[in-house]
Amino acid sequence: MGKILAAIMLVVLTPAAICSNITECDLEQYLEIGNQGIVRCSFPLDVYGILWHDTTEYDVPAVLTYIEKNKGGEGYTSGEFDIEQDGSLIIHNVTLRHDRWFVATKIISSSVGIVTYDIRVKTTVTPTPSHPLIANCSAKKNICVKPRAELSTLSCSVRDARPFIPLRWLKRTSNADTSINTIQNVTSEDNATWATLSTAPIPLSNSSLLLLLVCEADSEVLVLDQTEAMIIVDNSCLEYTGFTRMYTERHVSTKIPCRYRNEPNMIIWKYSSDLQSMPSVIATAINNWMNNIITDHYEDGYHLNADGSLVIQRPSLKNEGFYTCMSVSDEDDYIQTHEVVIFINPVPPYLMVDGCSHAQYCILDVQREGNLTCSVLGIRPEVQLEWRAHEGNRAVLFSHDRQRVEFIDDVYNVYLTSIFEVESYTDERLIVECRIKPSDKHSFELSSRLDLFAAMGGDDALTEDVSGLWWISIIVVALPLVIITIAVALRAFNVRRLAERAGKLSSIRVEEEIAMLPTEDLESIFVEQLKHKYSILYDQVQPIPYIKERMYCVDKVFVEGGIEYQYLARNVVSSGKWSQMHSYYEIFSEGDSVLKRCIIEGEPGYGKSTLALQLIYDWCNEVEGSPLKDVGVLVFLRLRQLGGTKSIAGAIKRFLLPRDTCLTEDEINDILGKSSSVLVVLDGYDEYPDQEDPDTDISLIIRKDILQHAGLVLTTRSSFLPGDFASENIRIKLAGFDNSARDKYIRKAVVGDEIEEGNRILQELQKNPVLGDLCQVPLFFVMFAHMTHENEGIETFGSVTGFFRYMISCFHSHLWNKLSDEEVRAIDVYEQHHGRLDEIAFTGLKGKNQHIVWSRNYLIRKLGDGFYRHYVRIGILVEEEVIKINSPPLQSKHFKNETEVHFYHKLFCEWYAAHHFAKIATVFPYSLLLRRIAKDLDPYDLQHVYRFACGIKGASTEKIVSILRAKEDGDKFAILCTLERDGSTDNILEVVRNIVSSGVTIDARYSRLLQRSTVQLLEIASKNEIPVPSLELHECIDKFDVTTKCMVLKSGISLPGVSSVVKLNIAEAEDVQIPETKLIQVLAFAQECTHMQKVSFDGGILPMSIPVEDINPTLITRNVEVIHSRLGYHMILSLGQWGVFGKSIVHKLCTDGITIGKDTPLIEQQAMILLLQNHPMREIPVACLTLDQCIDKFDVTTSSMVLTSGSKVVSYLAPFQLSVSTIH
Repeated sequence: MGKILAAIMLVVLTPAAICSNITECDLEQYLEIGNQGIVRCSFPLDVYGILWHDTTEYDVPAVLTYIEKNKGGEGYTSGEFDIEQDGSLIIHNVTLRHDRWFVATKIISSSVGIVTYDIRVKTTVTPTPSHPLIANCSAKKNICVKPRAELSTLSCSVRDARPFIPLRWLKRTSNADTSINTIQNVTSEDNATWATLSTAPIPLSNSSLLLLLVCEADSEVLVLDQTEAMIIVDNSCLEYTGFTRMYTERHVSTKIPCRYRNEPNMIIWKYSSDLQSMPSVIATAINNWMNNIITDHYEDGYHLNADGSLVIQRPSLKNEGFYTCMSVSDEDDYIQTHEVVIFINPVPPYLMVDGCSHAQYCILDVQREGNLTCSVLGIRPEVQLEWRAHEGNRAVLFSHDRQRVEFIDDVYNVYLTSIFEVESYTDERLIVECRIKPSDKHSFELSSRLDLFAAMGGDDALTEDVSGLWWISIIVVALPLVIITIAVALRAFNVRRLAERAGKLSSIRVEEEIAMLPTEDLESIFVEQLKHKYSILYDQVQPIPYIKERMYCVDKVFVEGGIEYQYLARNVVSSGKWSQMHSYYEIFSEGDSVLKRCIIEGEPGYGKSTLALQLIYDWCNEVEGSPLKDVGVLVFLRLRQLGGTKSIAGAIKRFLLPRDTCLTEDEINDILGKSSSVLVVLDGYDEYPDQEDPDTDISLIIRKDILQHAGLVLTTRSSFLPGDFASENIRIKLAGFDNSARDKYIRKAVVGDEIEEGNRILQELQKNPVLGDLCQVPLFFVMFAHMTHENEGIETFGSVTGFFRYMISCFHSHLWNKLSDEEVRAIDVYEQHHGRLDEIAFTGLKGKNQHIVWSRNYLIRKLGDGFYRHYVRIGILVEEEVIKINSPPLQSKHFKNETEVHFYHKLFCEWYAAHHFAKIATVFPYSLLLRRIAKDLDPYDLQHVYRFACGIKGASTEKIVSILRAKEDGDKFAILCTLERDGSTDNILEVVRNIVSSGVTIDARYSRLLQRSTVQLLEIASKNEIPVPSLELHECIDKFDVTTKCMVLKSGISLPGVSSVVKLNIAEAEDVQIPETKLIQVLAFAQECTHMQKVSFDGGILPMSIPVEDINPTLITRNVEVIHSRLGYHMILSLGQWGVFGKSIVHKLCTDGITIGKDTPLIEQQAMILLLQNHPMREIPVACLTLDQCIDKFDVTTSSMVLTSGSKVVSYLAPFQLSVSTIH
């Protein structure tokens, strides 16, 4: 080998080297210091050899040799370098030394020449933060806003970067960027990294309000994540000369409009609690000359719409105040202020009158004088009540008003007592009312009316009473006769009118001699026929599919589960954050228009179709309070039925209108085009056969190419979102049933007022820990609840397989109860032997494009007529009529009706597919063949196929588990599959106990499958009080959902409170800023973990304090410890502030010395200063206090050193040596 290398080196030094015109290596490459780096080349795999030198001098040995696939060289043996198959050089740890020339030599063969490449490797260092930072602005915000009075000059910097990054200041308008005269200062201490400081004067502005300035990094080396930092200079001086008042209900999302005359380039929203307070910026939006819309929010709970309007997502009393929108355009500036007043409706929602019941009209027997009292409870803001005679009746006078007000829990109880006097008797009714006085301080218009019946004395009274009674008797007898006569006449008139209309329409069709009906009349006929069809649909909800005789109206069983939403706006990239929606009403009620465009997504069984049925119920019945009450036309179509149907009018006529309807497709199109408001509800886009056809009316509606004025609701599975859905939409996600929704459903649809029975059903679910995840799916919880209610002796299930086996047996046994013994024996074989159905289900689920809908004729041919009819009859298979286009078209009819069949739910398909999978796993002796088959079964999408298979055939478990463990993060899921085989509850709990005994970790790097499996194991541990010593959440927290009481992970998976967790550890990167809201959310989650003793933060920059009112008192009474593990300080929960270090850390710090530097996080600075102030071990002197490049000035008034961060170090009693580094 030595001779070969020597010969090669001679070749390198001779002019026989080949010059190549093909560049196989980039001749300038950048590598990040501190990371592994690869000097990229792309040499053929069959090359004889490759040499790498770290110098252009050829008389030194190569640092790495790669001859005939053998690696060598000093750099390789030392571990500094390695090589990839294509010849790229791997540098395991890039340092400053590698900023140099490298030479790659390709040896084509042992007899032919070589090719060399001189490659300049330049090293880089990414600064922190990795974008320009404007002085006195947050590194975490896209846009900084500062008042002009606070700025003397502009200053922007990038620190610790390599190579140095030039910075310049720009003035940005809607037309272009204009350079500002910039002074740039570049410094470096070690020639390894550089700091750039750019300063500039503040230029003049064309606007009297706002000026947008940009600090731009001008570097060809891409070491920055973001090359710009923006600051808005606020030139305004707000004076509230006028404002509009808006009333919004507490906890109901509201939108504040931002009015402007011309399209704005910048919008700023400010908030102040009153007219005297300094307003703070809460949201900004910039639309620059590059057509990039950039938005930023500075407070939680707000959302900025694309039109500039501000949404208060869940307004509370703290949101009351003044909101100012400042907009700047090329033509003008505009300021508008709104006062937002939060109101709370009273409970009950009416005025109460002493002596009256709200259930019926009130008549009080009174004397000529007396007292009347009315009240309103739980209202906000405070109101004034008054008694008065109705419509100016002077027979009753009120005086001596006495109003009493109670203020309890932010609301008011108001009571009014007045003296009344009946001045004179009259034949007219004495109607009086108590009402809320009109005022510009509220928007309530509530009143309660009643009749006063004042007794009269003497003969006159008796005569008048007898006379009155005589007339009343006549009226009582005659009035019903008059009403009946009028009703009969109207009925006859309407019948004749309808007959004339039907005759007229018939005449139009046949003879075309009479003018068409007005669109208004046609629309009324259209709506009437739609509502008739919809009433059939929403009255046929079956909670248990095998009990076909038990059907419900959707309104009797519909319960809302978790609902989340995102806004999808034009030119705005979604942040990926989901917000909580408290009612499906909010889909439509926000804003000026009731009609929105939204996608409702969710997995099978999560209630998408049920919600769609509830929408049409609300519309048909004009439900009070529903935003759909005033919609003119609602069209509801099930998309899986519309294969081959191009026209929406044709689909409506075929599936929604009666066969003998007089309406034509042209008239339907005309109605849809001219109606004042149209809402189209399209159910099941994931099952739409013509998704790929862009020319169907359905596709055109989705893209908003037709019916642009119409609202749209599109339901689909999350994995089947349409790619060309028009912008400006709301994305809705159904998150399933939490404990509250389960309880509500049981009370509403199962047990009614039987509270004990409802508790029993929930207790049965508690006894079945393995069903927690499954019963998050509303469809399966509903089935579980009804089956448990029907069968008091329901068993406890040790696995999901056991529950599903029981459920399938219920489908069959319900039919058996209706049949004779001979008939039962005849169909018993169908329950026991279903191999052909298993294979069909398994084949349908394989691969990425699953096919789980079949034609009726195909299944009858494969399964047999008897078997097929049995499974349809018990509800496991569901038939549905669809339209198919004839190809080639028949001459007489272009369309034909066909029947397609699918499983009641996809999980039923997985159940039967699992039987076939278990059979394969048992029969095949070679795991390699099984792996090939399982390759087409995604365990995350089809997790129950794997779990069911292990539970159905225990012999298959070992092979299936080996497949799962070979997959990334498959270990914990493999455990869940093993639990299915073991079956008994005791075995499951023992396995879970062993898994969690050493603590549990959920890492952001884990796959969704691993995270989901880990959460399921934690739920089992929680429900069975199995102790979990520690739970670590590693960089994976998104938010805490106050509605579901769950911690939502960044993967979207919800982690409910784990009652048996003892310690919670939150791990974040050192430089990650943990906002106040996130810290409060972590403590809220800890509150849900009832055995929690300790919350520990490892890394992250924590807030200095949090409001005490946001800390649940239970955490204080439970003595839950909250600490920062690295620094050792703890939070005093009763104060919401961080306390001093532990004694051992204090001892170490005092002995080693305390250092506060320019890069020391603020919270760490404050903790150090707090330690010195409260030094608990004064007998141990502080060895040295070092202030490293962080001093700003000395404050003589407080005898303290002021740091650049604003912190102050005052004189102390404890002796220490002071060391001061270079002061900047």
